[in-house]
Amino acid sequence: MKDGSAFLNDNAQRIVDGMIGDAERLRIVVSRGPLGERLIDAGAKTVGSVEAGLRMAEAAMGGLGSVSVFMDRASQQWPFTVEARSSQPVLACLGSQYAGWNLSGQDYFAMGSGPARALARVEPLFETLSYRDIASSAVLILETAEPPPRAIVEKVGKTTGLA
Repeated sequence: MKDGSAFLNDNAQRIVDGMIGDAERLRIVVSRGPLGERLIDAGAKTVGSVEAGLRMAEAAMGGLGSVSVFMDRASQQWPFTVEARSSQPVLACLGSQYAGWNLSGQDYFAMGSGPARALARVEPLFETLSYRDIASSAVLILETAEPPPRAIVEKVGKTTGLA
């Protein structure tokens, strides 16, 4: 059952749909994988952009936060500061953004973050969180240079209950 007004995957899907619509401007590449899954490359083999990264961070938090970048003149080495805010930080961060789902297999390694985790609920953390998401699509972020192999996509689909 969904918890209040927080619908992590639905919120994230709206952000992702906006990214797809702005793909050229964001300098991201959108494609389909072998099982029909939509893949977005926001920097592995394409240029990407700061705005693409900000939107991806907001999608990772299930749409329950805002992320901004601003200049910080106090540090010459790192002149940019990233600020993330959420009125529901436990759900946005632990229930969604945290990279806690090990999606390794064969010669592939990736940790999954994003609201798909709230559908899969395979991590012990979800025994503590009272939130359970219901959605017809899932948003999963993988920090990796390669798209997931078929076996990983099948695992995600089976675990989340999605085709």
